[in-house]
Amino acid sequence: MASPAVERRSSGATFAVLATSVLAYSMLQSLVTPVLPTLQHAYGTSQTTVTWLLTANLLSASVFTPILGRIGDKAGKKKLLLVAMAALAVGALIGALAPNIFILIIARVIQGIGGGVLPLVFGIIRDEFPKEKVSGAVGLAAALTAAGGGLGIVLAGPIVDNLDYHWLFWIPMIVVSIAAVAAAIVIPESTVRTPGPISVVGGFLLAGWLVCLLLAVSEGSQWGWGSAKTLGLIAVSIVIAIIWYRSESKSKAPLIDMQMMRLPAVWTTNLVALLFGAGMYAAFAFLPGFVQADRAQVGYGFNASVTESGFFLLPLTVFMFLFGTVSSRLAERFGAKAVLLWAAAISALGYGMLAFAHSEKWEVFTGSAI
Repeated sequence: MASPAVERRSSGATFAVLATSVLAYSMLQSLVTPVLPTLQHAYGTSQTTVTWLLTANLLSASVFTPILGRIGDKAGKKKLLLVAMAALAVGALIGALAPNIFILIIARVIQGIGGGVLPLVFGIIRDEFPKEKVSGAVGLAAALTAAGGGLGIVLAGPIVDNLDYHWLFWIPMIVVSIAAVAAAIVIPESTVRTPGPISVVGGFLLAGWLVCLLLAVSEGSQWGWGSAKTLGLIAVSIVIAIIWYRSESKSKAPLIDMQMMRLPAVWTTNLVALLFGAGMYAAFAFLPGFVQADRAQVGYGFNASVTESGFFLLPLTVFMFLFGTVSSRLAERFGAKAVLLWAAAISALGYGMLAFAHSEKWEVFTGSAI
């Protein structure tokens, strides 16, 4: 039996690699957000086209995240983690060398495959860590997911100002490549497996309704929310989602266990996570553009540079990380439900302040921190 010291070193090294993977993925998601105007100018494209750098990544991640997580349960989480990290590195390499906006969009699609990092990291923690460490490690990994997204926005400006936009991809590629090598050496392959075949039909149906829905939501403002394209995609998404639900409910090896998803504690928790995520990423996407706006022209904003706009999100990133690291201890002391309710109330206060009190810089900083 391994000594406690060896066990601590092993779990510590494993977590360091997992944390690096989570940070790299989160940063790659957000690094391009505040520099979209820069990329639009560099590639000589339209605003509609350049926003596909976000949309394509979101679509890809939404499809591949559950699929890679499920395959990892069956074939081995370490193997699939390395696949996800390889996709991140390859996508970043293609992005750094992209000669035009269309190749860069393809690179972002490949990076989206790396979304599988998140469920695989949580699964490895659950399988490999001592029980008493699982809750804290999951909480810290979740905090790093959020902090990495904010950190990417904060660092984007300095990277572009001091190097150039190509380094938005070179730096993550280097970090991910090193982390992948470390993962291959340090992380043990879990012996925990979920038996049964993988639902290929379920995967295609899941991809179909998610792509249709997210495409409609992403492009609705451009096409018009009442346009035939938008409404047609939403209708197709609903039809495919119903077929997918029935297929998964009858499958002996579903991609997503619908019986479990019917449990109140499961579907309500997922709904809360969805809404929290929507609020968080809305802030990441909206605040940089808001503070970069010229008040003399549009009536709001602070005419901030790309670098300055990142600092408006720094309080959000810092406090999200700090409280994420202690969330498990707060839940143990006060109960998870109580912590979640208080967190929702405090977050609503912060978003309310951003919505109604944003004429001064200190108000945006304070709302971001709350």
